Amino acid sequence: MKKTLREICRLLDERGQLKSPLLTSQASVQNLSYNSKAVSEGTLFFCKGAHFKPAYLEQAQALGAIAYVSEQDYGLDLYLIQVEDIRLAMPIIADFFYQAPYQAFHLTGITGTKGKTTTTFYLTKILDLYQESLGKEPTAYLSSSSYYDGVDQGESHLTTPESLELFYRFNHVRESAIDFMTMEVSSQALKYHRVAEVPFEVGAFLNISTDHISPSEHPNFEDYFMSKLKLFDQSQLAVINLDADHIDRIYQRASDSKTVKKIVTVSTKDEKADYLAKNIVSGSDQQHFVLHAPDFEGEIRMKMLGRFNVENALVAIAIARYYQVPYEIIKKALQAAQTEGRMEVYHSTDKRIHAIVDFAHNKLSLEKLFEASRQMYPKAHSIVVFGSAGDKAISRRKDLGEVAAQYADEIILTMDDPGTESVEKICQEINQPIQAAQRQAKIIPNRPQAIDYAFQQASAYDGEVVVLIAGKGDEDTMKINGVDQAYPTDRYYVKQALEEIPKH
Repeated sequence: MKKTLREICRLLDERGQLKSPLLTSQASVQNLSYNSKAVSEGTLFFCKGAHFKPAYLEQAQALGAIAYVSEQDYGLDLYLIQVEDIRLAMPIIADFFYQAPYQAFHLTGITGTKGKTTTTFYLTKILDLYQESLGKEPTAYLSSSSYYDGVDQGESHLTTPESLELFYRFNHVRESAIDFMTMEVSSQALKYHRVAEVPFEVGAFLNISTDHISPSEHPNFEDYFMSKLKLFDQSQLAVINLDADHIDRIYQRASDSKTVKKIVTVSTKDEKADYLAKNIVSGSDQQHFVLHAPDFEGEIRMKMLGRFNVENALVAIAIARYYQVPYEIIKKALQAAQTEGRMEVYHSTDKRIHAIVDFAHNKLSLEKLFEASRQMYPKAHSIVVFGSAGDKAISRRKDLGEVAAQYADEIILTMDDPGTESVEKICQEINQPIQAAQRQAKIIPNRPQAIDYAFQQASAYDGEVVVLIAGKGDEDTMKINGVDQAYPTDRYYVKQALEEIPKH
């Protein structure tokens, strides 16, 4: 796997990325890193990011870096590989260094505004059960919450990691002789080339809605949408949800792709879909539907509630069938699958008060949460508790406020990873469209207190109530002043509040 500086320079020159003269050094690169704290002898160091400081490079040199890749010359007595675009150079070098590790397994990429994590979870559960039936080890995955690559597992820091880490994980999957890997692909990863050089055997597009619009992410919806659509430029099989908004543009982009060889469609509405869910019936603790597929017609049962989860399941089913997983295994896996922090349902002792804990944190996911709660509890008075993250996706605040004003009977605004911003400021920005709609919201910055207040209101209400706790899911930290602080989870506070409700 070792490559020389000369070989790397020659490759970059061939790809039109090399700005500096070709290095003739035959020194071998032992490691790739953009983190100055993760440098060892023989590391090729990458100077990446708007906040990069020369001190990081000096630290890398002191720890044994053999050379550095950068868009500019920092004047150190160290081999320099100067490139046109560091973000394009990183995946080119990583692919070369690790020798295309993705060729050793089946790679699926899933994108969309909502449902990436759940669909990744569904497909991983199906493939794990399939591998178990063959006497093989579990499959690999990368999601916004966690990852497993056959060697390491842990919590994720980005939905899709930087290209150096991504190829490092791919190499672990290959070394572990794992057959499948499923991963979320974010709009940021597609826009900033984190998944460049990566050919996906399957690329799935779930849905699209306004999100991640901010100076540090996407300047407008069109940029966000176009970034998502790039997945089709590097996928062989495209799986598309026909229920998505802007479906004509999504389908056309897949059809125009030079890499896509086949398109498979799913839907809960469109009879022309390859995989169609009909007769969807949702209960208090499970739902089921009749699947109409090219080679199957029968009932599918699921623990996870909400029509949107049927859409997610359809995508997972379509991909699993492409990989020739038997329907019996698919049915068994979906019936057992339950991911924490997504459509978690709780009840008071007398079943008068219901609570749903969900990760819904953008316009589409909050709309789907209200839609699901109305299907489950059509006559219930609705109380929603939510906030919006600080330092990113500024446009979400207006969107979330509009959705809450349209669907909720009572609205309580609170903190949700405020970061370096003021909770009160974020809540006031969410509240602007609520007030514009002639509605009122209660602002309680402390999230546990906001949840407690919601259940006090529910307890005092004369009739059935559903309390929606949105945004955090099962997250156990809260980012305040730029620091992740321990947070016992929304689930903890919901259970506590339900226990304290007087029994009638």
